[in-house]
Amino acid sequence: MLQLINIYIVGPAGSGKSTLVQSLGSWMESKGYSVSRVNLDPGAELICYPADFDIREYVIVTELMRKEQLGPNGALIRAAEIVESRLEEISKRIGSYGADFRILDTPGQMEIFLFRGFGPSLVSKITGRSVCVFTIDPSLALTRLDVPVIKLLALVIELRLGIPTLEVMTKSDIHGSAASWQTFEGVPLAQVEGLSGELASSLSSVVGELEKKRRLIPVSSKTGEGMEGLYKAIGELFCSCGDLT
Repeated sequence: MLQLINIYIVGPAGSGKSTLVQSLGSWMESKGYSVSRVNLDPGAELICYPADFDIREYVIVTELMRKEQLGPNGALIRAAEIVESRLEEISKRIGSYGADFRILDTPGQMEIFLFRGFGPSLVSKITGRSVCVFTIDPSLALTRLDVPVIKLLALVIELRLGIPTLEVMTKSDIHGSAASWQTFEGVPLAQVEGLSGELASSLSSVVGELEKKRRLIPVSSKTGEGMEGLYKAIGELFCSCGDLT
């Protein structure tokens, strides 16, 4: 993997995005690769890694709340608008940091990045090959019904950003839910009673036709488990011989 690869870390609030930026970057550096880390969350109070570029140089949510008398959600939307208005400048600055890998930490509220122009426009402007890592908190995958919903979210992310997406189960050292996920996938939705089971079964059929078959990758930012597997999966996306099933 000689050409720079952009790795966008996307997921719900609290799913371990920032700690994955730090741990994955550190693992890559330990293997001799150069890494550029980017914070794209204007609402972050603290970040746990050294950022080459920090979007808070342009806009900070708490300052917007005070200056423009906005609530948290309004300030996030306003921050996204400010970022969108300066995307050319921001994308050039991010692109000026050369490295083997560029890891980009997206906003905690993933809808701000996905469903406004902020995310898709930025992804299209930053040079290099790109992949999205969708972080899944095990607490969001507790029943068989959760599996098609999460897989649908992965498809939505891929559709909105226009780049391949890997599904990563974080916090594997605490929850150990990757095995549970595989168990859930093996339980027929027909066994789930009621309207929810019917809806989930229909959704699962549609998702099954559309999704690319890829293995779920369990990782732990605390122990370093799974970093090599994630690195290999990213490489396989750009290799015609790769098999992610």
